[in-house]
Amino acid sequence: MVKKKGLGFAVKTVLPPETKVKSILGVDADGDVQRFVTEDIFRRLLPYIPKKTGRLREAAKIKSPRRITVNSAYARVQFFGVTKAGVPFDYDTVTGGAKAGSHWDRRLVADEGKAIVADANRYVRRRKHGR
Repeated sequence: MVKKKGLGFAVKTVLPPETKVKSILGVDADGDVQRFVTEDIFRRLLPYIPKKTGRLREAAKIKSPRRITVNSAYARVQFFGVTKAGVPFDYDTVTGGAKAGSHWDRRLVADEGKAIVADANRYVRRRKHGR
């Protein structure tokens, strides 16, 4: 509430709770913006996941608006790039793609993080203007 002395009026502003505002804007944890960003990351992530037979990429799924999983017997070993015996993988970038290798999430962010943020900003602006 704002009171101005000598002017004879008071202004009171009542805002909805922060969670309600975030929900309206679509920026809450499971909101439209988060879903868009997760789907954008998922689409961009697939070329970074090693592909020999394609099963590892096929195992990649969006589990929730904030979670992407690769549920495969050998996903962990491929992600870290080292066999259980401690031998580093030599990723086949011809079959698997030039971007394929270990720690695919970190490499995606390093390579395309700015583009992901730009996509999210465009989405929010379009959403704001009702397009």
